[in-house]
Amino acid sequence: MIRRRHLVAALPALAAAPLAAPALSQGTGTWPNRPIRLVVPYPPGGASDIAGRQQAQVLSEGLGVPVVVDNRAGAGGTIGTAHVAQSAPDGYTIMMSSPSSHLGAPLMFRNPGYEGVDDFTHIATFGSGTALVCVSNNLPVRNIQELIAYARANPGRLNFGSAGAGGNNHMLGVLFMMRTGVELTHVPYRGAAPALADLIAGNIQLVFDSFSGIIGSVRAGQVRALAVTSAERWPLAPEFPTVQEQGVANYNLPSFSAVVGPRGIPDPIADRMHAVINAALATPALRETLSRGGNAPFPTTRAEFLALMQEQRRNWQDMVRTAGIQPEG
Repeated sequence: MIRRRHLVAALPALAAAPLAAPALSQGTGTWPNRPIRLVVPYPPGGASDIAGRQQAQVLSEGLGVPVVVDNRAGAGGTIGTAHVAQSAPDGYTIMMSSPSSHLGAPLMFRNPGYEGVDDFTHIATFGSGTALVCVSNNLPVRNIQELIAYARANPGRLNFGSAGAGGNNHMLGVLFMMRTGVELTHVPYRGAAPALADLIAGNIQLVFDSFSGIIGSVRAGQVRALAVTSAERWPLAPEFPTVQEQGVANYNLPSFSAVVGPRGIPDPIADRMHAVINAALATPALRETLSRGGNAPFPTTRAEFLALMQEQRRNWQDMVRTAGIQPEG
């Protein structure tokens, strides 16, 4: 597992790197010599779209060509993701990827049109996030151990909302049940906003929602935060303890955005995009931009990115199997 302290230690070295890598090796021509298309497999305006537009800006500035965002939403992100998997591996079609699009969605549909890890070239991780375990103000619990005790005393009576089956905030609830043995009832919504509205109203009892999506409601006193779900305290809000430090071992489900392309993109092209992104992640300007959205820079090597995806594929498969989730379609 890639630890944040290792990534932070690498930032000074990255800061000294140039935004563009040296000239490409023979066989890749003059890439890039025309606009690049960056697919976002979700609608405009959401967190994934914001991440994709940030990636496009970084790549455009570093590569010296336009990088155009193409929103191809639908079917839990599988429409846009399958389109990229089936595109030519020439470096001109890439995408904003996430665990939901590449790990969750392929397990939710019988024929998604791609395998989430093996059908892609892993170019660069970009930003990481965390989630908050939040409960209704009506629920008489103040920490994770009190939540576990309450759930055990009231089996099946705690409902947790999510933005839909198979996403990170659903799987965080599944993982919580696996690690604690408690029984929670999943209530899927069409997005995180209606789930949060029902939590504030007391119609559901808890959510595992993204930090950026729910922190405003926490600080406004509309809901109560018990913990962050990351393995270590979140640097943007260190006052919140982790689930793990409250006694739940091995509770961590990485949340991040990244750039991938169809399988077979030549290494010199993928390496150049990787160098541009990692150099930008070391700059104060991009770090500040990510921070305003509740995220943190997440630079890795391409090998680390691939290893992370392979590890998390196993974890997501275990969670879906344990939860008894059956694919649709």
